[in-house]
Amino acid sequence: MQNLGFDLSGIGAGLSTKLWMLQRSYNWQFLMPHNIKGVIGYLVSQYCQDIRFGDYSISDVMVMKYGAQQRFYAGLQTISVISASFVVPVDNSLLKYFYGWKELIIDKEGYYHPKNNYKKTIYTILYDRSGIESAKFELLGAWPRTNPIIDLSYAKEGALRYNIDFSIDSIEVSSLIDSIIEGVTDLAGSVVSKTKGLFGKAGSKTTKWAGTNEASGFTTATPAGTFYA
Repeated sequence: MQNLGFDLSGIGAGLSTKLWMLQRSYNWQFLMPHNIKGVIGYLVSQYCQDIRFGDYSISDVMVMKYGAQQRFYAGLQTISVISASFVVPVDNSLLKYFYGWKELIIDKEGYYHPKNNYKKTIYTILYDRSGIESAKFELLGAWPRTNPIIDLSYAKEGALRYNIDFSIDSIEVSSLIDSIIEGVTDLAGSVVSKTKGLFGKAGSKTTKWAGTNEASGFTTATPAGTFYA
């Protein structure tokens, strides 16, 4: 048990039973939903053991000079490659999948295919300890920069792994808490809108001022400025 980091699964429970948790580095899933060479990406995704992504950096700093002063502004932003490690099953599906993806980039004659042919979207989803999705990363414009490297050895006696580097264009992030906040905001806006509809808007046709408005229905004069609906 931990006492740091709010767990959304605790919502609705008593204050004394709510848990405060941290995001675990092992509660995640890597998803490649597309189908390549008859191999379903979702099945390949299950063999992913490690992944590293999200390294945005601004390597160039723009400098503006005027008078005796300088001002610094963000320059070109670069994003590093994604590194992923896969354990290899004996059915040869990973080799078929990644070599098939490579053929979508370059044909047998050595010519490049259009980018729409090989750029895909990869998803990485984080979960809390109760299995609720806490964040989703969309890795846009992804494609493998490297082929699987076969590293065999009698000395290691371990499972064969493929280390693949992916190039991506950008990362879009969404989270469960954002969805909850958006839903609550929409609900509050709807309630406010309905409330305004019940009472009418000031200055609209449903608003009448007694004393000067004959449509008020009063037969005698009322104090000027008296408001009624």
